[in-house]
Amino acid sequence: MSLSRRWWHSHVLWALGVTYPAALWAQAAPAPDAAPDDLEKRKEEAKVRFQRGLELVQNESWDAALAEFLASRKLFPTRVALKNAALSLRQLKRSVEALAMYNELVTTFGNSIPPEERKTIDDAIAQLKLAVGEVLIDSDQPGSTVVIDGQQQAGVTPMAAIGVNAGTHSVRISKEGYESFEAQVLVAGGQRETVHGKLKALSTIGRLVVRESGGKALDVVVDGAVVGKTPRYEGVLAVGPHTVFLKGEGNLGTAPSQAIVKENQAATLTLSAVELDAEIRIEPVPANASVFVDGVQLGNGVWEGRLQSGAHQVEIAGDGFVAYRKSTTLTKGKKELVKVRLERDLSNPMWSAGFVPHLYLELFGGGTFGPTGFGGDPDNDKKSGTALGFVAGARGGFQFVKGFSAELGLGFFYLGQTLERKVSAAAEHDVTLQSTNYKDETRFAAPYVEISAAYQMLDKTPLTFRLGGGVARAKASFKNSGTFSGTICDGAVDSCDEADMVPYSTKVTIPEEPRFMVVPFVAPEVRIGYRVAKKLFVDFGVGFYVMLPPKTLRKGQPTGDAFHNINISDSDRKAVLTGAPYAGTVSLPREEAFGIVMAVVPSIAGHFDF
Repeated sequence: MSLSRRWWHSHVLWALGVTYPAALWAQAAPAPDAAPDDLEKRKEEAKVRFQRGLELVQNESWDAALAEFLASRKLFPTRVALKNAALSLRQLKRSVEALAMYNELVTTFGNSIPPEERKTIDDAIAQLKLAVGEVLIDSDQPGSTVVIDGQQQAGVTPMAAIGVNAGTHSVRISKEGYESFEAQVLVAGGQRETVHGKLKALSTIGRLVVRESGGKALDVVVDGAVVGKTPRYEGVLAVGPHTVFLKGEGNLGTAPSQAIVKENQAATLTLSAVELDAEIRIEPVPANASVFVDGVQLGNGVWEGRLQSGAHQVEIAGDGFVAYRKSTTLTKGKKELVKVRLERDLSNPMWSAGFVPHLYLELFGGGTFGPTGFGGDPDNDKKSGTALGFVAGARGGFQFVKGFSAELGLGFFYLGQTLERKVSAAAEHDVTLQSTNYKDETRFAAPYVEISAAYQMLDKTPLTFRLGGGVARAKASFKNSGTFSGTICDGAVDSCDEADMVPYSTKVTIPEEPRFMVVPFVAPEVRIGYRVAKKLFVDFGVGFYVMLPPKTLRKGQPTGDAFHNINISDSDRKAVLTGAPYAGTVSLPREEAFGIVMAVVPSIAGHFDF
């Protein structure tokens, strides 16, 4: 780690309250009776794990650091290990556990904590209390099992209030022979909410039989609650799907399975307990999203458990959100942390309920390139002709229905192209002159006004589809030049036959008048962005402009030492050649200024909602 980075980390960690061992290591809680040699070994291993935790903190790997601090604390309880574990829990937003650990820290080591450090701990406790609420749960059927968020068995009614992180939680109250009561409760920090469960006797029931194939005695966990033990369990359940797994001593158990209970029938599961050698913690946002692993629903909100190492399919779904699906590989002896923030599905009607119609403003700019209709009818011997330019502007919109908007925009469009091609020019006496290096430059500059309709979906990464159209007040300017060669009649003779034909070459440049026109256009576009604040996002998009200019013949006006002014029509581009051995006129071919003008337009934009 570089010196500057180490300085930054040390100051940030100091501000957070991470404690390093030094002399504080000796301040340990009373250790259980152990032989001196064994105690020293445990103390040394605890130091190693503590140091490893500090290294992980340097990389902000809080989950892995927590595991090391807890392992150090288990081997040899110290104040620094307990404090750093509490801090890790706080950084992981596990406020209930962090608060409990800080309280344990004060209870166990209160007399040995220096005043300055005690103030830091008290401040942390005060802040955590604002992030933790309580839920008081009761039921009209005593002895009902309470499960929080599909996995945390909170206890059996009647029971005391339990602490939960501020936010939304699912509560499930169940008892054999009764329909389960389920509710969602929104708990604010520092507040208590009450859930009253009313259970109804089951009108339709089935039975669940669970066996462990090897005859082992393990807890049977159904829908997050322990209901009995193997080697054989049988119980009455409500009709429908249920999540079942076995849990034994240490890491022995089974991955969650799904059992479908049917009316008046027995659903049988035979499970084989194995060593679950890997861990996974899944943290979804929103907090009440449903969590699935390998197709089995595990509950709502945070789920943490043990599985076998290898590949597993994780799915997270929530009403009004785009489902998340991804395969993750668990490593033996390691803990995998999966944090997922679901994107809103803006097509879901639930988001329309709280939608407020609003104005917004966008500023955009980008490049233009691609095929165009410049240059009239260039023949097939064109050597180069890339059209390049830029576009810039602003648009204002009004989103009147969730996702749908009407817009008005102002902008400036510029595109230029240079063609090098073969051109034939007509001279007098049926003489044709050829140029192989004829350069034809066209510049198209157009301020425009546009109306458009847009549809936007997703919230964090807005995806926008837009169809626009409008009119541009375009100015087209042209340049041409080329060396024309051929054989012409010698001006020194009165009559002309083949013997009087001589080689001739001259450079011809005819200045052309700019043309002004009103051009309609259409411009479909797709954009993807990232929301950097509640009302602000930036995005990148690709549009395709198709402009339809009117038919316009190019018009030239000859000037220069080699030319003199002559009367020409709008469709003429004619010059008078006065130098020996030829005196006469030469005309460039009649050409339209444009065909259909097309351009691909990549651009970036900033979007602000009012």
